Amino acid sequence: AEARFNVSNPALAEFAAAAAAWDAESAARDSESDAAPLRARPTPPPATVVETVALALDVTRHGPPRMSDAAREHARDLLRRMDADDAARVARSGAANQLESLVYHLRDIADDDDVAAVTTPAQRAALARALDAAADWLDANAELAPVAEIERQIAELRALEEPIAFRAAQLATRPARIAALRAAIAQAEDFAAQLRDQYAPKDLEPVARALEALEDSLDSTLAWLDALVAKQDALAPSDDPALTTNDLDAKARAVERSLAEVAAIAIKKASAESASAPQPETAAESELEPESEHTAPAAGHDEL
Repeated sequence: AEARFNVSNPALAEFAAAAAAWDAESAARDSESDAAPLRARPTPPPATVVETVALALDVTRHGPPRMSDAAREHARDLLRRMDADDAARVARSGAANQLESLVYHLRDIADDDDVAAVTTPAQRAALARALDAAADWLDANAELAPVAEIERQIAELRALEEPIAFRAAQLATRPARIAALRAAIAQAEDFAAQLRDQYAPKDLEPVARALEALEDSLDSTLAWLDALVAKQDALAPSDDPALTTNDLDAKARAVERSLAEVAAIAIKKASAESASAPQPETAAESELEPESEHTAPAAGHDEL
């Protein structure tokens, strides 16, 4: 180690002596007219210079001793394991909270009228036993159980809940979807009947083929609907439905697409007929029309 200090420049004393000698020489030369030229005046050195001093130091380390590479790697592994344990604890706590919430939710709705309408007493008893078993298991294992095991408990309860929720939703929404499909069929049938009333059979082309396809589709859809409604009516609300709202919606969309295709062809046909029809003669055009050269002259007494 070394230390550096700013100290007075030792050359300053030599400069002072040289400057005094130069001043004396300059004064003597001023009295001699034939004296040789005076040498340049000495330049002053810097006032201070940096002086470097070597230092002998003894180093004493305070605090814990420096860790070895092996000890440092061991500490890092320990921190990684602690982070993994924290993440696992958070995941386990979240899964346990989800299971607990599901148990409370299913217990709350188990006695609802909507659930009672789509379940049998045996199904409700099985659900109650499953909820009690899940609650007991959670009390005993929530702190130590792996996340995968908690998720398995959740999946088992979901497997009991989802069919019940599905049947309840179908029971509530199916009548409106059946009515909507019947209305779509009736609308399409009215449109087809209007087309057949508007055109003679020979004048229906090119609408005829699309119209026949629409009518066949309506007949098959109505037969399908009547058969499945009868089958559904024969089932208990607690049975899995034979007719679902997804099926009804798909049929309704198919009817709407077929109707739109026929309507587009009919509109195109009507536009073509309107463009090719002769325009009626207006009154102004009749007044401007010249008389025919074959028109007979008016009778008079001066006729020759």
